[in-house]
Amino acid sequence: DDAIIGKDLNGIVTNWNAAAEKLFGYSAQEMMGQPILRLIPPERQLEEAEILGRVRRGEGVRHFETVRRRKDGSLIDVSITTSAIKDAAGRIFGVSKIARDITVQKAHEREIVRMNRLYAALSQVNHAIVTTRDRDELFTTICRGLVEYGGFSLAWIGWVEPETRRVIPVGQ
Repeated sequence: DDAIIGKDLNGIVTNWNAAAEKLFGYSAQEMMGQPILRLIPPERQLEEAEILGRVRRGEGVRHFETVRRRKDGSLIDVSITTSAIKDAAGRIFGVSKIARDITVQKAHEREIVRMNRLYAALSQVNHAIVTTRDRDELFTTICRGLVEYGGFSLAWIGWVEPETRRVIPVGQ
C-alpha cells in the first residue's frame, strides 16, 4: 500500500508504482519525467530541496511527516522515508521515496487534542462552579475557562428574559 517513487537527483520522477497512482491520483504515464514538486504544496517545496541536497552530499535523511497534494488538489498527510539509490560503484544517482498515507492517524491525533482541550475546559467550569459564589463572576470565569482551556475563539452565556423571551448576555 505504500507509494514508492524513484527520482533522479534533480527531483524528476523515474519510477512510480501502482500504490503511488492510487495515493496521489496520477498515473505513472502522467508522472514519469515530471518534477516531484507537482505533489508538493508551494509552502513545503523547500523540504524537497533540502532532501535532494542531503542525498547528493551522502547524508542520511530522517523519516518525517508532511503534507502532499493529490491530482484533484486535495491535501494528504503522509509519512515519508527517503533513501539514496547507488550504482554498482557506490555513486549516488537517484532517490527512492516511500510515502504512506497517515491522514486517518493525523485526524485521530487532532481529535485527541480537541477532546483533551474540552476536558480541560470542563474541569475549569466544574472548578468555577464549586469555588465561585457570585453569579456574574461565575459566568465570566466559565467563559474565560472555555476560551483559555477549551480553545474556543469566544464564549458567552445568555439568560432568557421571561417577560420578553429575549436572550440577554450575562457573561463573556
